[in-house]
Amino acid sequence: MLDSTESRNCHLDNLKYLLIFLVVFGHFIENFQDIWNSSYIRGAWQFIYLFHMPCFAFISGYFSKKKDIRIFEKVLEKQIIPLVLFQFLFEILNIIYAHKFTGATFALTPYWTLWYLLSLAFWKIFFQMLYKVKFILAISIVLALGVGTVSSLGYPLSISRTIVLFPFFWVGNLCKELSVVEKLKNRKMFPLYLSISVIILMVSFVYVWKIRLPDGMYLNSYCYESIGVSWKKGIFFRLVNLSLAFLCIMSLIILIPQKKLFISEIGRNSVIPYVIHGFILKIFYLHRFEFYKNLYFTFFGGIIFSFLVVYFFGKDRIAKSYNKIMLKICDTVIIKA
Repeated sequence: MLDSTESRNCHLDNLKYLLIFLVVFGHFIENFQDIWNSSYIRGAWQFIYLFHMPCFAFISGYFSKKKDIRIFEKVLEKQIIPLVLFQFLFEILNIIYAHKFTGATFALTPYWTLWYLLSLAFWKIFFQMLYKVKFILAISIVLALGVGTVSSLGYPLSISRTIVLFPFFWVGNLCKELSVVEKLKNRKMFPLYLSISVIILMVSFVYVWKIRLPDGMYLNSYCYESIGVSWKKGIFFRLVNLSLAFLCIMSLIILIPQKKLFISEIGRNSVIPYVIHGFILKIFYLHRFEFYKNLYFTFFGGIIFSFLVVYFFGKDRIAKSYNKIMLKICDTVIIKA
């Protein structure tokens, strides 16, 4: 999501457009599930959350470089400074509307959508430290399954999500080394009919057979006990979740157009709509406008809203201004330090 300065890959930029649209739309319907109380909406939310952030982690890993001597400077500029800045802005919004200051939460827990910035910072740094370690992928998968058994790990510092999604980051980089994406483009590893079958299977999983995992399993930020399952069931559910997410990622890589399109620009700049859309949705959610009670009107309105937010804030002119501001802040921080 945040690797806009890396060498361009229009194919993955197109995929990032789809993902950032789903992020915005997923957050939109997440906020109003309690009003709609619709199994169809809940199914759509679960389908989106099954793969959209794992796929972002995969793409971030794909673009990450080994032996990056500027890694801390890059992480500071692209993840930490935006995290602190937007965390502060969210806090102001919270004070205005909720009339309270979160205090410790401000220091320890990324606000709502901002968790990915912190997780990505951890992934990039850990990757530089661990890429020579043998069996690190297997170790990361074991940790992803086991972290749900520890009740003290969750939202603070985005630890749980960082651990659960780290295997996707690692697999993304491994796929780059092995040219897996290029082979998938040529459909040598995963035929088109198979990728379509996977997507149909995922939809059937949610809507036809109505097989639903606990909602907390899709968020990757809760321990198994807190979502009402035993550690054995939790590990099994998470293994199923991670496996299905991986199959979805492979399928989407095949199905997404490879040539440069108008959406490529937006996918390239996906960080801006990612950090901005939360403010807009938070205001909408706090006001609880009456028209939200109309499920169908709001559902299709949410699609239009998501498209407009992603399209407007994903344009190059917005990205240039955003990058200038972040670079200036970063230079100021480094100089003063």
